[in-house]
Amino acid sequence: MNTITERARMSHVIEFHAALRPLLGPRASFKLSILFLILLYSNVALLYPALEAVRPVLAVAIAAILMMVIELAAARQRFRLTWPQGYLLIAFIGVAVISSFSAVYIRQALQTTSDIAKILLIYVLLENTVTSEGRLRMVLWTLTLGGLFPAIGTITNFLRGVLLEQNRAAWVGVFRNPNENAYAMILLIPLAAVLASTSRWSVRAALSGVIAAYLVAIYLTYSRGGLLGLLVVVGLMGWKQKSLVIRGFMGAALALGLAAVVLLWNREDDFKDLSSDTTVNQRIATIKAGMAMFADNPMWGVGPGCSLVAYPLYVPKEAHCGCQDQLVIHNAFIQVLSEMGLLGFIPFAGFIGLTMFQLRSIEKSGRSDGRITAYAGALNLALTGFVACGLSGGFAYSWFPYILTALAMAAKRVAESEAGESCRT
Repeated sequence: MNTITERARMSHVIEFHAALRPLLGPRASFKLSILFLILLYSNVALLYPALEAVRPVLAVAIAAILMMVIELAAARQRFRLTWPQGYLLIAFIGVAVISSFSAVYIRQALQTTSDIAKILLIYVLLENTVTSEGRLRMVLWTLTLGGLFPAIGTITNFLRGVLLEQNRAAWVGVFRNPNENAYAMILLIPLAAVLASTSRWSVRAALSGVIAAYLVAIYLTYSRGGLLGLLVVVGLMGWKQKSLVIRGFMGAALALGLAAVVLLWNREDDFKDLSSDTTVNQRIATIKAGMAMFADNPMWGVGPGCSLVAYPLYVPKEAHCGCQDQLVIHNAFIQVLSEMGLLGFIPFAGFIGLTMFQLRSIEKSGRSDGRITAYAGALNLALTGFVACGLSGGFAYSWFPYILTALAMAAKRVAESEAGESCRT
């Protein structure tokens, strides 16, 4: 009798897990997406050139997408593409394709469009595999720990004397530019902070060390735009604290940090006399050139990625310092305006702006009983960091805002699911 009862119980458990599996979403493709993010941050193929022939990042991405298709088909589930972000991203790529055929350099435009298409595929992958609070937390952990690769790499290069422009440290791959390197790590600080706030004390201590590594690496890039973006993110993190004591402590720490930066700044280009600063004037020149490109091509722009080529044709003579003839637009939003016109700017701005608005709504509602509200706030801060850094950097086609938005859509779905369950109970 006991054997029959035990078999019946096991049968119910198996049926329960079989019914639960479709709700959790694809499993193998989720694991592959985690591996993709690790490879993206680690740049393992650049560290070990023998692997470059295999192209591990591309191979894992293709495997993850194929596995996602197989798993969704086996579970008879449809693709998830949240309105309106998913459709705005598709529209953005559609404009990139059309704009490429009238670009000033078609080959460059098609290459950039291909890169944006890869971003779309990873966006769809994350939106369809990050289907629960636990999975969202796992991805946040992956990003946070993955950020240690560029952080430690930057610090190591500084100690070894592997520097750019005499004293600026960076790393390899997508982190080889000091400005982009700093920007990428700034976005991770609120993610590490929210993981710390929802973990036990020993983990909080470890994550504090991770954040400290980010801060040291960001400083060693000597990126002025990065430091301003860091000021915005950390300032907002402090402002959002409910405790006046913690808010005051973070404000004091921020003030001390700024004082230390001023005293220890070791880059020739500092914050003094910005009106005669060469790199500041270069940024202003790229923005003026970008607006001229937009004025000349208001609907489709000069082509994705082609502002670099068009710059010498459009930069005003009085703004051209003569030191460089090929510069990308140093403002992510004007970059899109100049390269893809108004038709590209509208979906891009909507993609970022609506996501931030929805995350803020989740954060303010407090309707989730779990950690989703905190995660939404952290993702919103990270996207705010993108906006702040993007005002002085051409980061429109970088991976990070699209990964964050995919995670934001996952958080939105989980919050809606939890709200629905609470209403039923």
